[in-house]
Amino acid sequence: MSDDSRYYDRFAESKPEEVKKVKPKKVITADGAVSFAKIFGYMFIGLAITAVIALGLGAFYRYVLSIDYATNADVKFAATSVIILIVLLILSLIGILVLSFVVPFMVARGSKSVLVPMIIYTVLMGIALSTIAIFVPWSLLGLTFGITALVFGLMALIAILSKSRLNGLAIAAMGLFIGAGILALVLWIMTLFGQFNEPLYWIISFATFAAVMLITIWDMARIKQIAEKGEATTNISLYCAFILYNDFIVIFLKILRFVLIIFSKSK
Repeated sequence: MSDDSRYYDRFAESKPEEVKKVKPKKVITADGAVSFAKIFGYMFIGLAITAVIALGLGAFYRYVLSIDYATNADVKFAATSVIILIVLLILSLIGILVLSFVVPFMVARGSKSVLVPMIIYTVLMGIALSTIAIFVPWSLLGLTFGITALVFGLMALIAILSKSRLNGLAIAAMGLFIGAGILALVLWIMTLFGQFNEPLYWIISFATFAAVMLITIWDMARIKQIAEKGEATTNISLYCAFILYNDFIVIFLKILRFVLIIFSKSK
């Protein structure tokens, strides 16, 4: 074999250089961005339905409670209205509990649209929250909604900018929930013996609030992954909106409690 042939054989036997595989960055595509926007659109439509029902019933029962009761007819009307409200509240709470299991089950089976159950859920939530609109000044409700929207937007931004699945946040949230539950039990026992501890109460309140925020960021991160993969069908989009809707309601109620405490102490 000539020197030239050995020269070429040497190159034939050599291993090709290993090419480093660069993992493509996960970004939200145009379709994913549309899916993400659609999910938030469904969520805000649900919140709008709830707000209209809650404020409408709240305004009506504010009027009922302001009646001068000059005649028996006024008294009967007011009493009947209050009884109807109590019945509606009980039915709405039962319906919310049932639908909170029905909607995920329907999505898991993928057989039927969850649009109608979700609309019913938002209406029932509005009825349940109408008692708040009766007794809480609407200015404070508006302030609370604005703060909630700001906090919710910041958490959405954190989830969108994050490059990981943020599963650690769910673990941290569960730890906070468990710790807050144990402290709540301790506080309850102390209260039974007439030893209510206000600092402990605030620790529990802020721990649960932090846990709710962590869960919300984790939920948004999971929804972002669904949008990235292009898996957001109509039913899945509705279910994602259902999750974020509930997160928003929980945060709203938590912030409302803080707002009411602050304003009651400032008087």
